[in-house]
Amino acid sequence: MIRAIAIDDEPKAIQVIQHHTSKIDNLELVSVFYNSKDALAFLKQNPVDLIFLDINIPHMSGLELLENLNLKPNVIFTTAYTEFAIESYDYNAIDYLLKPFEFDRFHVAINKAAQRIASQKKLDTFFFIKDGFKNIKLEYRSILFIKGSGNYLDITTKEKVYSPRMTFKEIIEKLPASAFMRVHQSYLINVSNIDKIENNQVCINSYKIPISNNYKDAFFKRLNLS
Repeated sequence: MIRAIAIDDEPKAIQVIQHHTSKIDNLELVSVFYNSKDALAFLKQNPVDLIFLDINIPHMSGLELLENLNLKPNVIFTTAYTEFAIESYDYNAIDYLLKPFEFDRFHVAINKAAQRIASQKKLDTFFFIKDGFKNIKLEYRSILFIKGSGNYLDITTKEKVYSPRMTFKEIIEKLPASAFMRVHQSYLINVSNIDKIENNQVCINSYKIPISNNYKDAFFKRLNLS
């Protein structure tokens, strides 16, 4: 499943993307934003696989928004302006859709995105954390959940707990959005390692991780739970 957001100050443009997205099974539009400020705040805490991005949007342009992200996302530009098409290649854009665009053209762009994201996921199966003078390799699949506390983390794996000096923002940028999800201000879980969910808690092995009200709706929607 490709998790995406749309950023555009035109409600009709957002509606078109929502309509086209609803026709594609492997594409989920997680959220929509009408200005770059709100979108940037969201992305710094909730990385996604793909962004549908207009260029002329309030607070800062789409290109400026990308410059403010440490982790450069996959982008499909959706704009009425042809003059930025060449510049979009500097951001490794997947495609450049000129408004108004029909579903067939949109679908072509999504197929390109699916191919790139699939290849990225094959390559990225691990990352490194700093532990004193050592760099420790961690496989994504080995992580059960992560608890944040200020400038430190507790990364609980199947074998042990690591406590690197890292912020939540830094660890989120290293993890694939398709595999991990925030369920609480202080907790990030590996969705594939969930055993069960009960009493507003996620049960993973012998651990019980709280689900806060702020993240509950998005979490249940992600898992197709009512």
